[in-house]
Amino acid sequence: MDKKIDSIMEKTAEKLTGLVDVNTVIGSPVVTASGAQVIPFTKVTMGYLSGGGEYGEVKKIENDECLPFAGGAGTVVNVKPAGFLIDDGKECRIVRVTDDPLDGLIEKAGDLIGKLVKRSDE
Repeated sequence: MDKKIDSIMEKTAEKLTGLVDVNTVIGSPVVTASGAQVIPFTKVTMGYLSGGGEYGEVKKIENDECLPFAGGAGTVVNVKPAGFLIDDGKECRIVRVTDDPLDGLIEKAGDLIGKLVKRSDE
């Protein structure tokens, strides 16, 4: 039984590896007409479940497998745009694409602190 469950998990992991790679999370850079680089990034959330076992009248066969066997695996993948990293040659900044007001507040607080630090350095 362990061999069958291992096989289910290995095949599922192979498929997931192909689905979610670095190019899914961090997109390819785009250079604008003004020369700024824009790099999109996403938030990837994943849930995975697998299992199996024998049922009914279990019979052992030659290579120590038990029949009948039932098994399965399920995966949920959520890929959501999160924002853009913008590099204009003078500074890098993040522009978030979110509907969460807390994320917006944290971003604005970071901008404010950055401006205060700049003024204190002058």
